[in-house]
Amino acid sequence: MARSPSRGKRPTRKKRGGPWLFLLLILPAALVVLPTTIVFGLGMIPTIVAYVIDRDPDKSAPITVGGLNFCGCMPFAIDLWKNGHTMGVALKVFADPLAWLIMYGAAAIGWALYYGIPPAVASAEILRAEKRVETLRAQKAKLVQEWGPDVTGHGSDEDDGMEIGSALNGG
Repeated sequence: MARSPSRGKRPTRKKRGGPWLFLLLILPAALVVLPTTIVFGLGMIPTIVAYVIDRDPDKSAPITVGGLNFCGCMPFAIDLWKNGHTMGVALKVFADPLAWLIMYGAAAIGWALYYGIPPAVASAEILRAEKRVETLRAQKAKLVQEWGPDVTGHGSDEDDGMEIGSALNGG
């Protein structure tokens, strides 16, 4: 019998497997493709760090950093697959400083996007709101000129910023 929502208790969802299922499925697959696992394991360290330090429940930092970090690692994984998929080829990837620069540089670009986009969006929203305030002030001035100061409800044009500011804030 199903619980009714009126009791206030949430039905608990049973966890299936947890870390044991992960180890049982992923670990053998990782061992089969060990050179690729090593390339991505070492190359994706910035993503792991982003996941650990991000306090946001949505985990937007590891998503942003991880996407670009993965793109930085992928050319070297493809090169590994083309050249025999051996441990020797994987070690050659990490012997090349340019590989480290590309993998971690891509992650750095991810961090730049993570920290750069929110302020840019906020600035654009502020500019949009300021433009809207200017438009409202111009409309108000036009109405006052056409209908007189009584149209403001105060009888004078002194509290120009107060009325528009309260209208923008919802009250």
